[in-house]
Amino acid sequence: MVGSGHGLGIVFVLLALAVALFVFVMGAWGVFAPGSIFAFISGWSSKTGFWLAVLLRLCFGLALWFAAPDTRLPILLRGLGALAIVMAAALPVIGYARFERVIGWWTSRSHFVMRLWSLIAVAIGGVVLWSLT
Repeated sequence: MVGSGHGLGIVFVLLALAVALFVFVMGAWGVFAPGSIFAFISGWSSKTGFWLAVLLRLCFGLALWFAAPDTRLPILLRGLGALAIVMAAALPVIGYARFERVIGWWTSRSHFVMRLWSLIAVAIGGVVLWSLT
C-alpha cells in the first residue's frame, strides 16, 4: 500500500479499500444487471434503509478522509470523503420523505441511464482502488 501505513492509518486504508471495492462492485452490478440493482435500491426505501444510508455515507466519508494521506491521490480522496460526509449530514436535513422520492425517481430511470451512472461508479471505485494500492 502507498504511504507509511502506521497505526490507525492502516485501518482507514483498509476501510477505504472496502469502500472502493463496494463502489466498484455496485457499479459493475448496475452496468451488467440494471434491473436487479433497481430492486436493491428500492429495498432502501424504509426508515431503516434511510438511517443505514446516512451511516454508510458517514463511514465511507471518514474512511476516505483519513486514508487520504497514505494514498497516491490524497486530494481526490479527501474531496470524495468530504463529499460523502456532507451527503451524510444532508440526508437527515432533507428528510425521509424526500429520500423516498429520490429513490422512486432513480428507480424509474431507464436501464441505459442506470448503466451510464454505474459506469461512473466503476470509474470512481477503480481510481480509488488504484490510489490505495
